[in-house]
Amino acid sequence: MRFYPASTVVSAVCLSLLCSPSYSTEAFHQNGSPAFSPRRHVTPSAASELRAATTATAVDVPTSPIAGMRPGTSGLRKKVEVWQAVDEENKNYVENFIQSLLDTAVASNGGKMLDTIIVAGDGRYFNAEAIQTICRVLAGNGVANIWIPQGGIMSTPAVSAVIRRREGGKAQGGIVLTASHNPGGPGEDFGIKYNEGLGQPAGEEFTEALYERSLELSSYKTLEGGDDIDLSAPAGTTYELTSSSTVTIIDQFDCYLDALKDSFDFDKLREFAKREGFSLLYDGMHGAGGPFARRVFIEELGLPEVRQIVMILLISSRLFIWNSAAYLQYFHWVHVASFVQ
Repeated sequence: MRFYPASTVVSAVCLSLLCSPSYSTEAFHQNGSPAFSPRRHVTPSAASELRAATTATAVDVPTSPIAGMRPGTSGLRKKVEVWQAVDEENKNYVENFIQSLLDTAVASNGGKMLDTIIVAGDGRYFNAEAIQTICRVLAGNGVANIWIPQGGIMSTPAVSAVIRRREGGKAQGGIVLTASHNPGGPGEDFGIKYNEGLGQPAGEEFTEALYERSLELSSYKTLEGGDDIDLSAPAGTTYELTSSSTVTIIDQFDCYLDALKDSFDFDKLREFAKREGFSLLYDGMHGAGGPFARRVFIEELGLPEVRQIVMILLISSRLFIWNSAAYLQYFHWVHVASFVQ
């Protein structure tokens, strides 16, 4: 099966936008506000006015090791109810895993606490709740700077771009909430993986050390008191979790767009997109790439925005097409390419 028309360059851009998992509609609203509102610039002075203090107290909480926390290079994937600690045997599951991860990262950093970490997810079910828990554990351990994209949602390649590019590569790692292309939602999958200082997935040496640490963990650090972070706040908003730990809401797109522009000639792509009869199919594969596709293809390359979703499912060489208006504000597709068998 093949689709047309296309080009090598545009295909490369499409593939670079692919990322992990499935969206939950609940993940797109924080305190009643859409996660992906129209872009607006926040000046440094405006950002400082938006500063909110939610100072809490760091505490050490006793815990017990939980079996089965051995991640691969694609992270640790479990049913979401495991992460939610529905059963008593999984109590403090997120906290245990993040404490084990952070202890391993500190050991890899010569015993020194990491200064800056980005926390982001693909928007699937339990994304927002997990981010709140993770930030408390990071701040309880003394991580000075925690970066979160607006809405808490960012594609995996974009996380790597932020690690490598924001503030000259200041971030020392990224915690990515994703179960790759596995389905999300109640009864489905949730996962967490770690990207190291060059934006690369943690290697086997790191993940094995994390697993070993999880088997001996006796306590985790977190925060007691304080308010939740408003993930829908404008980029530039800061939250002081403790006197030594601050969360900053960052732009989802900027670093990734810079990386794309360093890799592709956008002027030529804009001209190519104007060709008569040009059409494009973009498949985010249940990932966080929908808003990124809109930012690149529509806002940067000038492709027309189509107010219709076409979900294509190929089973046993048959083509099924399902139209849905429910996700119009979350996904923005351009012209759908022709498919032939």
